Amino acid sequence: MQERVDAVMAAPRQKSGLRGAVGDRAWGAGLPSLSETAELKRASIVRVAAQCFNRSGFHGTSMDDIAERLGVTKAAMYRYVSNKHELLFESFNLAMDSSFASLDRADASGGNGLEKLRIAMSGYLADLIGLLGHPVVLLEENALLPAQSKAIIRRRDEAEKRYRGLIEEGIRDGSITPCNPKLAVFALLGAINWVPKWYRADGEWSADDIVQSLVDLVTRGIAARPGKLQRSGVLLT
Repeated sequence: MQERVDAVMAAPRQKSGLRGAVGDRAWGAGLPSLSETAELKRASIVRVAAQCFNRSGFHGTSMDDIAERLGVTKAAMYRYVSNKHELLFESFNLAMDSSFASLDRADASGGNGLEKLRIAMSGYLADLIGLLGHPVVLLEENALLPAQSKAIIRRRDEAEKRYRGLIEEGIRDGSITPCNPKLAVFALLGAINWVPKWYRADGEWSADDIVQSLVDLVTRGIAARPGKLQRSGVLLT
């Protein structure tokens, strides 16, 4: 997917005319539509903006910085996004999309409450330090505009409610020891969301090591039978 995004961003604009039209028809459905191309470009801008925010912070990053990293003019970038706050907002939404997708996978494939919780947290953390590029920008919540902050808080509250539901399910089915679900979720997500602050892709631990070991570590405290959890991984040895 990222290769396709990068290719679309780098491709020169095709000239209009009969030859271009015939060529496009020959490609058939293999080429993205105009709307798909625009969405791919927008997604690439958001991803690169998040990388810039991670490196220099929201206030330390300008739209010129983002355009330079993309290799496009700022004017070209403004065709797809309005301002820097929109890019920050979309960076948060990418993380929330990942959280909900991981929760959906957990509901579909997990057995008991603890297993579903571990699946959801593992998927979310894997995206944070993999697909999303360890977005430290998520710590800059105060930089969001009021309406944006309200929307993100609403989505975050919904996700936290679903995580609490998994813990409550685990308590009922006996896989999770009785505890305060709200406090447990705050502790678990606090540990997960802090990982991008210290994780380094070129460090001594791989992303897979971090995901498996940290999820093992943080869920062991609420597991009804912690001895049955897998004890592999660099953080548990």
